[in-house]
Amino acid sequence: AHGKGYATEALRAALAWGKTHLPGEKTVCIISPENQASLALAKKVGFSESHRSEYHQNPIVVMHCPL
Repeated sequence: AHGKGYATEALRAALAWGKTHLPGEKTVCIISPENQASLALAKKVGFSESHRSEYHQNPIVVMHCPL
């Protein structure tokens, strides 16, 4: 299903739902720095890198997006 836009559509729908139903002004995601497809998708829908850290001793990229 790569390249058909399903992930983009699903993520945009989830963010729209969150804007309507969740408190707060931003949402956060964590992605492995090796997962280039997910990093590109996150940037495509408006996430930007906040910082890098570790989760269960593995490197992660922490990204945020305004709701």
